[in-house]
Formats: sequence, C-alpha cells, structure tokens
Amino acid sequence: MWTVQEQYAKRDAILKERIHHLMPQLMKECGVEMWAVISREYDEDPVFASLVPSLVKNASRTTCLVFCLDKDGKYEALNVSRPNPRFDGYYTQAMHRKDDVFEALAHLVAKKKPSKLHVDVSNECAIADGLSKNLYDHLQMALCGNVPLVSAEPIVIRWIETRTQAELDLYPQIYKLMMDIVDDVFSTNFIKPGVTTTTQVEWGIMQRVNDLGLPFWFAPDVDLQRMGSDDPRMVDCVIEEGDIVHCDVGLACMGLLTDTQRNVYIGRKGEEEIPAGIKAAFRTGNRFQDIVRGNYAVGRTGNEIFFASIRQAEEEGIEAMSYCHPIGVYGHSAGPSVGMYDNQGFVPGHGELMMHDNTCYALELNIKQPIPEWNGQKAMMMLEETIGFSGGKTFFMDDKREVIRFIKAE
Repeated sequence: MWTVQEQYAKRDAILKERIHHLMPQLMKECGVEMWAVISREYDEDPVFASLVPSLVKNASRTTCLVFCLDKDGKYEALNVSRPNPRFDGYYTQAMHRKDDVFEALAHLVAKKKPSKLHVDVSNECAIADGLSKNLYDHLQMALCGNVPLVSAEPIVIRWIETRTQAELDLYPQIYKLMMDIVDDVFSTNFIKPGVTTTTQVEWGIMQRVNDLGLPFWFAPDVDLQRMGSDDPRMVDCVIEEGDIVHCDVGLACMGLLTDTQRNVYIGRKGEEEIPAGIKAAFRTGNRFQDIVRGNYAVGRTGNEIFFASIRQAEEEGIEAMSYCHPIGVYGHSAGPSVGMYDNQGFVPGHGELMMHDNTCYALELNIKQPIPEWNGQKAMMMLEETIGFSGGKTFFMDDKREVIRFIKAE
C-alpha cells in the first residue's frame, strides 16, 4: 500500500500528463476553442476535482480554470482566479490578485476571440451541469453577449471517461486492494455460518477499506440467496449453510474508483465442493460477461451493444440482464450505458453515446438459471467487474472473475 505522499505524487504526475497532453487532444477532437470551469468554495463543479492537484480540496472563493486551443494549435491551461502556488506546473496564472474573476475572464475572451465559450451546463449529463445559476448570471453580465455560451458536455464526457496509459497501468493495482478485502471477508476468517449476518460483513468490508486510509464510494451491499426463498437479495439476516452470499463493493484511490460484485457459496456439512448446478449457473454468468464485452467496439453506442448482447444471450438460451456503466473518476461515470437495471430497453441520452478507446467500465449484469440441487429453483448470478477498453479490446483488472468462492462447513 502506498503512503499518502506516494499516492498524491502518482496522481499529480498523471494529472500533469492529462492537462498538458490529453486535454489539447480532446479539445481538438470536440472542436472546443475555450472551456471555462467555474466553481465556488463548497459548491464545486463535478469536474473540478479531476482538474486540480491532490492538495487542492476545494475551490478558493471563486476559482476559474480555462482551457484554450486556438486555430493555430496553441494550447494553454490558465488559472483565471486568485494566484495559488499549488497550481504551479499545472496552470499558467492569468489573473492578478486585485482583479475580479469575471472581469479577468471577459478580458481573456476579448483577447482570444473564441467563436464560442464552452461552460458546464447540460440537460442530460449531471457531471457536465456544474455551473450554478448564480455563476452563470455573473458570467453573462461580464461577457455582455460578446460570445455565445454553449454546453461543454462533449468535452466533459471525453475528459472524464478517457484514461491515459499511466492510469490504465495503475488501475489493476488499485483494484487488487478491494479484491484482497473481498477475499478476506468471504472466508472462514470472517463468515461463521449460523452466526455472522450480512450486515456484519458489510461493516467488516467498510472497516477494512477505512483501515487502508481510503474511502468507499458507496456503502457495500451484502445479500444472499437461499433455497426455498423467492427473494434473490435477502439482507440483514444470518448467513446459513447452503446460502449463496453476494457483495457489491467499491473504493476510491488516486482519483480512480472500482466497482465489483462477487459471490461465495456456504457449504453444507459433508459437501466437499460447490453443487454442480450452482457452478453451472456461475459459468453462464461468465459466458454472458464474454458476450457483452465481445460486443464492445469503438464507435458503437451503448444501445447497440445492449441489444446485440441481449439478442445473442437469447439465442443461447440465457435469461440475462445488462446494466453496464462507465467508471473512472466517478463510479457511475460519463459515457455510454449498456442497459439499465430498471430499463432493459432503449436508453435515451447516455445510451446513445459512442464507445471510445482508452476507457473503463463496470461490466455489471446478471443471469437467472434453475438449480437442480434446489429442486429447480432459479438462482440469480449477479456479476460485476471493472474492466478496461484499450486498443479495441477489453481487459479484466484481475484474474478471479471466473472464481466463485467456497466456504467449507467445519
């Protein structure tokens, strides 16, 4: 595990590369000449944290970061707000201490003469809708209509969803932290059938994440399925022999989030291995994972991937659901959704976004299949893996997605 100083150094090195090399590429791709991200202290734009070094936790009064790319390809990343030495190396100071942020931005616009100013307002993408009404009004007054204000949604989505090679290399190391915790709690080290509750497992996961000095980006969910029950997600109950216990967990580290679902079978006395029917259902879940990720392709929309995957699953006799989502800076991040849990059909807006290379996703889905050892009762295999998509191919962050854990009865 890295020290705090090591974590900050790694994240900040990645941030410099993103600001100075990735950003101009994305601006050119999106046709953006000038993008302004304006935040007030304690009312920060959702994009703000992805643009500032680790030691900058909040906006200072009103903080304005501006990215410029002129017709000749000259690029600048500017701090159009109070000087902050922690921005050195990331942003060029473009406002003197005595100036007003909005006056300084108006002067910059007059100097650069962009055809449009992109700002964070959006009907569809919440991450791209961070400019408050108050700041928007101040901006309009300062600019006096000299330049049109347009939505920065395209550049926000591309900035938030795109991972550099350094991030793709780092991600599996972060993922392993969470998987080691799952391995620990999904074992006899923690689960005692007839004693341990699903809620205790949730708190055990949270404590272990906290012990690493890291936050969990959502409270973990631990539930179970049991022969004879029609509830596939029993919660706050004692774990018994014969149960399938399932967790949904995620942590945050160095600006990257993980999202994973794993399962463990609690053996009955005399059982030396997991019942064949449960293992078969789990393999079907793995097969559907391969179907979905096999349909990932640059330029395809989330909806296209969804319908192709469901159609293929139906042809193979698999009862399946897909609700995959982008992940990275945010858990439910910007980019194409491949189905939604409550909408197994056409998803407007984010379902129509196209896949791009060098992005990451939570491969989240489930299948239902009868279990012979459960008198034909169906079990739901809920699976989720954080995966990368680079070079037109997917890759898993670790090698345990084909493992359903087994706790043998003592």
